[in-house]
Amino acid sequence: MIRTAHWLGYAGLIPFVGLTLGMGLHPLTPVAFVTYSAVILSFLGGIHWGVALSRPEWSSAVRLCLCMLPSLLGWLALLLPMTGTLVLLIGSYLIWWGWDRIQLDQPDYRRLRLHLTAVAVLCHFVWLIQT
Repeated sequence: MIRTAHWLGYAGLIPFVGLTLGMGLHPLTPVAFVTYSAVILSFLGGIHWGVALSRPEWSSAVRLCLCMLPSLLGWLALLLPMTGTLVLLIGSYLIWWGWDRIQLDQPDYRRLRLHLTAVAVLCHFVWLIQT
């Protein structure tokens, strides 16, 4: 996998970690955290969308609809009270990580997703405990 993808992936953790460390410093911090999380969750569905469009064997209506789930779940999460938001985001990240594991067989991507998902979910748990 391209080295730049690794750097960008890990850099994408900065808002998760930074907002978690800055919890309580500003009234908009919780909103910024869950909004960023929903955007990143949507991005993960977009990865599968791109793969589905580039591989004819993956271009089915069912697969394309599944690619939309992270976006819809992220949006739905933003409509819930904070505890529900965090629980739905945690569950969505874990389920989508599992989906990635069985659908995408690139070892570098799998390893990167494991690291990124672990840190993101850990940050969500910290927020959940503090809520």
